[in-house]
Amino acid sequence: MKRRILSLFIAASLIVCALPAAAFADTATVSIDDKAVVYTPNSDYKSGDCILTASRNMIRRAAILRGSKEWSNITNASLRKDATIFGLLWHNFSHSADGLKYTIKCEKFKGKTEKERINEFEALIKDHPEGVVVWGKKSSSFGEHGVLLTSVINGVPYAADSAHNLGEKNKGIEKWNKTTMYSPLKCTQYWYIKSVDIAKGAPLPAPGQPLAPISAGAVNTESTLKISDASIPSAINKGKAFYIEGVVESNYRISAVNISIMDSTGSVVISETETPNAWNYSLKKLDSRIKFGKLEAGSYRYVVRANDEKTSRTLVDCFFRVVEKKKAKSTLKIKSHNAPQTLSLGQKYVIKGKISSNKIVTKVTAQVVDESGNTVIKASARNLKKSFNIKKKLDPKMKFGTLQRGSYYYKIIAKDTKQTKTLVNKAFIVN
Repeated sequence: MKRRILSLFIAASLIVCALPAAAFADTATVSIDDKAVVYTPNSDYKSGDCILTASRNMIRRAAILRGSKEWSNITNASLRKDATIFGLLWHNFSHSADGLKYTIKCEKFKGKTEKERINEFEALIKDHPEGVVVWGKKSSSFGEHGVLLTSVINGVPYAADSAHNLGEKNKGIEKWNKTTMYSPLKCTQYWYIKSVDIAKGAPLPAPGQPLAPISAGAVNTESTLKISDASIPSAINKGKAFYIEGVVESNYRISAVNISIMDSTGSVVISETETPNAWNYSLKKLDSRIKFGKLEAGSYRYVVRANDEKTSRTLVDCFFRVVEKKKAKSTLKIKSHNAPQTLSLGQKYVIKGKISSNKIVTKVTAQVVDESGNTVIKASARNLKKSFNIKKKLDPKMKFGTLQRGSYYYKIIAKDTKQTKTLVNKAFIVN
C-alpha cells in the first residue's frame, strides 16, 4: 500500500514537472521536479563540481518539501565550504540553510547485479523523496561522475545530471540512459540526507522513516532575476561598434529581454526584444541587432530590462556619449634645409632639407621662379611616406648652373593628405 502511495506521489510530481512554466507563474510555486531546481548557472560551477551540484540539488529539493522559502539561496558557492575539501566531497558533512540543518552521510552500494542495484535505488528513494546523490562511472568519457537519483518508475531510474543542466542547457530530470552515466551497476557509493534538524532544535524522524514534515505542495520564492558580466558603454567614437555582453539569470523562466537606446529627448532610437523562455540568456545574441555604429554624435541612455515568470526588472540603466573624433591637423614642415643667396653665373648649388608630417607626404616640388613669375627650373617627386629627403630626390634635377644673371625666388612646395604648403620661398641673385 505504501509503495502504491509513493508511486502515485512520484507520478504526480512528474505530471507537475511536465506542466508549462506559465502554470508556475500563475500559482507562484515551484515543484521539487521543476527544472529551475536543478539548473546551474555557469557562474556557480567549477570544473569537477558534478557531485557538489548533485548534493546541492538534493538539499534544495529537501528544503522545498519542508516549505522553505529560501531554497534558491542554496548554491554551489554557499555549499562548497561545508561539503568539499580540495574540490572533493566529504563522506559526511552538514549544511545549514533557512533555519534547517541538513546532515549528509555517504555509504556504498551492495547489489551484485544491475537489478539488485536498481532495487537499492528504489528502496533509497522510498525513504528519501528529495533524492540521493549517486557516484559512479561515466559513459561519455573516462573518469567518474555524480548525479542526483530522483525516482525509479517501473524499474527505470530517473536522475538530474549537472552536465545536462549547466548554463544554457536545462533538460531537468531524465531517464538514467539519457544521462552521462554508465549502468547503475557501475555506481559505487551514494550520499543521502540522514537527518534534518529544525532551527528550534526539534529533530525530524530518524533514518529509515519518512522524512517529515513533508509538503508535496510548492513554495512561494522570490525571483533572483539579475545580470552578470554586463558590458557598460560610456564614450564611443562615432561610427565605432560597441560589443554587448552580459548574462541574464533567474530561478524562474525568463520570458523577455529588451535592450533599448534612447536619445537626449527620451525618444527610443533602437529597441530589440528576445523571448528566451529559459533560465539564462546571453546578451551576445542581441549584439548584432544593436547598431551602435549608426548613432549620431550626442548623449544617449542604454537600458536592459528583463521579465521572468515572477517579476520585471531594469538590470542596466546608464548614460553614454557618442563623440565625433576630431581629425588631427597636419604637421607638414621642413628642417635642416638651405637656400641660395648669391650665385656666380654658371655656379652649381646643392639643395638639401628633410620634410616630415604626421600625414602621408604625397608630393614635393622644388622650383626657381624669375622676377616676372615664370618658372625657369622645376623638379617634382611623388611620395607615399611621412618623410621626404630633398637632396636625394630633387637636387640632381635642379640645374642652378644654367641660370642667367638676374633675381630669382627659390621655392619648396609640399603636399600631404591634409594640405598643400609652401615651406621655402627665398630670393637670391645670380651675378
